[in-house]
Amino acid sequence: MRKKTKRLVVNQGFQAPHWRLSQLTLAMALGLSGQAFAEEGETTKEFPLLAYNMAFVQGLGQPEDLKQFIEGNSVLPGAYRVDIHVNRALSGRQDVMFEQRADGEVSPCLTFEMLRNLGLDMEALIAAGKLDADIAPTTCIDLKAIIPEANVDYEPNLLRLNINVPQASMSRASRGYIDPALWDEGVTAAFSNYSLSGSRRKSDTGSNDSMFLNMRNGLNIGPWRLRNESSYSDSSYGKGEFNSNRNYAQRDITSLKSQLTLGETYTNSDIFDSVRFRGAQLGSDLAMLPESERGYAPVIRGVANSNATVEVRQNGYVLYNTNVSAGPFELTDIYPTGSNGDLEVVITEADGQVRTFTQAFASLPVMTRKGTYRYSLDVGQYDDLREDSNKPLLGTGNLVYGLTDDVTVFGGLMLSDGFSAANGGAGINTPFGAVSVDATQSSSKTRQGDNTGQSVRFLYSKTLSDTNTTFTLAGYRYSTEGYRTLGEHVDDDSREVGDQPRGRARSKFNLTVNQSLGRDLGSLYLSASDQDYWNLNGRTRTLQAGYNGHWQTVNYSLNVSHSRYADNFSQGYNTGSTRNSDTQVSVSVSFPFGSEARAPRANLYATHDSYGTSTRGSVSGYVAGRDDVTYTVGGGRTASGETSGEGNINAKTPYANVGAGYSQGSDYKTVNLSARGSVVAHGGGINFGQPVGETFTLAEVENTPGVKVGNYAGIKTAGNGYAVIPNAQPYRGNWVNLNTQDLGGDVDLESTSQQVIPRRGAITKASFKAKTGRRLEAIFTQANGAKVPFGAVVENEAGQQLAIVDPRQTALVLLEKNEGSLKVKWGEESCSATYSLAEAKVGENYQSQTLICQ
Repeated sequence: MRKKTKRLVVNQGFQAPHWRLSQLTLAMALGLSGQAFAEEGETTKEFPLLAYNMAFVQGLGQPEDLKQFIEGNSVLPGAYRVDIHVNRALSGRQDVMFEQRADGEVSPCLTFEMLRNLGLDMEALIAAGKLDADIAPTTCIDLKAIIPEANVDYEPNLLRLNINVPQASMSRASRGYIDPALWDEGVTAAFSNYSLSGSRRKSDTGSNDSMFLNMRNGLNIGPWRLRNESSYSDSSYGKGEFNSNRNYAQRDITSLKSQLTLGETYTNSDIFDSVRFRGAQLGSDLAMLPESERGYAPVIRGVANSNATVEVRQNGYVLYNTNVSAGPFELTDIYPTGSNGDLEVVITEADGQVRTFTQAFASLPVMTRKGTYRYSLDVGQYDDLREDSNKPLLGTGNLVYGLTDDVTVFGGLMLSDGFSAANGGAGINTPFGAVSVDATQSSSKTRQGDNTGQSVRFLYSKTLSDTNTTFTLAGYRYSTEGYRTLGEHVDDDSREVGDQPRGRARSKFNLTVNQSLGRDLGSLYLSASDQDYWNLNGRTRTLQAGYNGHWQTVNYSLNVSHSRYADNFSQGYNTGSTRNSDTQVSVSVSFPFGSEARAPRANLYATHDSYGTSTRGSVSGYVAGRDDVTYTVGGGRTASGETSGEGNINAKTPYANVGAGYSQGSDYKTVNLSARGSVVAHGGGINFGQPVGETFTLAEVENTPGVKVGNYAGIKTAGNGYAVIPNAQPYRGNWVNLNTQDLGGDVDLESTSQQVIPRRGAITKASFKAKTGRRLEAIFTQANGAKVPFGAVVENEAGQQLAIVDPRQTALVLLEKNEGSLKVKWGEESCSATYSLAEAKVGENYQSQTLICQ
């Protein structure tokens, strides 16, 4: 085989870069000689500042092709992947066909469907008679002809298509609006999202094996999503226990911008405390609205003294279980099943010590825009997962309405056997912050007696821009002695006369504040709650405060936490202590070893509490510079003087996130393993993937394994050509991008990016067509010895454009057959050349042949 030479090839087979290569080739040619320009003073209509003589490129033969290449939009006919900006805002990235018009100019084909998706009011144009009502979705439209003020401009050097249209011609009333007709309900598929952790602990008193499995299972059929949330736990000291938290079916009600849920779920918490029930729920889904609020979820902060297990409970149900390394941790992916109800956090250290604290959790002030509303209707049977409680029927209704630009009114009604509650209130947007005040009247008739009472709630939220202070949530609630929530009513009715009642809240105060001190000075945060009870001595009080800062690449923090429980409030937790209060102070410092982006980091921290002071140190980083495998090794000393060490390794693979750890102290040894991932069964087969969210996507690259997807660490297509993309935002455009950097030379993709707009809970699919074959560097020579001109188009036998001939008469093409013919076209002329590929050699990326074109 002849020696290969490095050539600059303009090839439309490479989707994203081929136009840039074309321009670079042309620019190099234009820069070969300063004498290439026309005589002084000569200009053209199209380029008044740059006149040129096409004959300066030797061997072109037919300059008409390069005139087409340079004039107009400086683009040859064909499909190009471009960024589309509508009225200076990025609206998407997609393939656009550029076609040559009768006047010779090449312009983008803007179809009816494309313009509608970009937000133009196509129905108004039809009503005005500017478009035919029966126009086909794929018909190219001359935008300027129907909207004279419109402008379409293509910037080939940026692969950017600018479309400017008067706002009156746009259909979007709100930023971020997407036509519901584009919402995709996805494909039929089943999945299981799991989190599995296990450990073996050996000590002087014996050994204990434990495991915990949390599952979120689902089946999507058409518009319906069937879901199950369940968990299983087992240990050497007890019997395995299985719990099912929720089983329900859900679907969109598009016309109402709502979700219909049938089964086990939780009531809406805008007005009343959320309760679990079995029945039917119909309620607004704010995510269907433009720029809607996604809801509030707390960040749980804490400090682990060793390799620890963190468990988060709400209303007695385990929401979350994970292993954390020693040191400060933050849990940001908690999804409470009801939007009210404090979160109990249980930290189990490697040596068996258990610590608990409570994370306050409540909703922000209820506000909505003028003239808009949201609602929730619930009918069913109360079910709090306790076997000894009653299960009365219930019905609730909530409504929030924007009365004016600054005032929102809301109210609700809750009815059950022997119980009723009515609420009314208002939220006001003032210069001093958003404030809401509401009152609830309840009536309860149980075996314990009749009770009537009131509860008043005040909520406040504000960001002080002058000081960069954010009051994320501030609230106060006072309830009279006779006031009952539905849960308290059921508890009273379930107890025997004379039994000790549970503590009922009298007053409760919540506050969360974040204070930025400036870019280089760090930030402060404060989270506090205080509650007392009608029939329980003492108060429940939690306080967390901290400072986070950095100096160059060094990060440091100081955190203080205090917890105090009312008498008997903490019973049921094996805290290892009879104390009902605890204060903890911690300091941490982190810095890298080197200036590289993935340099290992040292982490040092100290914690002081009533037991004394403990210290720890660790080093964490990436294994072999990879972004999908991390490690942590460290050790420390407890307040009692005991030392310990541990090591952890975690990997993000295409099939799951897996981890392993080992801890050893003076009287114990602990090994833990974990796996978090998903299994998805669909029409294309079964795929294992990383943990998936509520809504996710399948990427299909036709029979092509090993294609990396976007910037997700460890995610690539499996043997069946599918990859599981863990998360997608419902009712919003989500771009699925393929990373072809490591793709072999024998594979070509028609496109590398696609947009999906899923409905909530949908499993959408983005399909990419791939073409496999062998690459040929074809050097064309005409039979009469003339050169094939620069800019000539190379096509296969089916007429599909493969490449453009470069100034050296060369084109790099991907061929699906080992033998065949290629057609070369320029101007009004053309010729054909046959080829025959030799047997492929190991490590060969392409073959090079000189072809006679005749």
